[in-house]
Amino acid sequence: MASLGLLVVSCDSYKDKEVNPDDLVEGDKNFAGEWRIASVKRNTIDITESLKDDLPDFRLHMNDDGSYRLANGMPFPVEEDGLWSVDDPKHPFVLSFTENNSVGAVDVEITYPIVKGERQMSITHFPGCDANKYEYLLVRVK
Repeated sequence: MASLGLLVVSCDSYKDKEVNPDDLVEGDKNFAGEWRIASVKRNTIDITESLKDDLPDFRLHMNDDGSYRLANGMPFPVEEDGLWSVDDPKHPFVLSFTENNSVGAVDVEITYPIVKGERQMSITHFPGCDANKYEYLLVRVK
């Protein structure tokens, strides 16, 4: 009889009355860190191999204070260090770079997926005209 009572109690479905799904808040995405370029496409054609001499040393350092620093330059949407920001910290679609001593920002489209447990950042940039589209896949340096 006692075993039957335990069986009935143990089969009771779990209900968490303390958690309201509407109260859950998504956190801001964390862009801070050191990033390297894993691949580059121009107009959907992979040109990573043609940049193999420049890619290994290139770094984008994005700091918590909103500043960024480029190391070992190569063709990238910006050439100088400066400030960065996103359009929405929780659901970013646009990353803005404002070079030091510059009046305007350079806006690039981004996606920010997790692939194989690692955060990646994909930047899409149209340098001057819509006919040329560059896609940079960046990964964090460990």
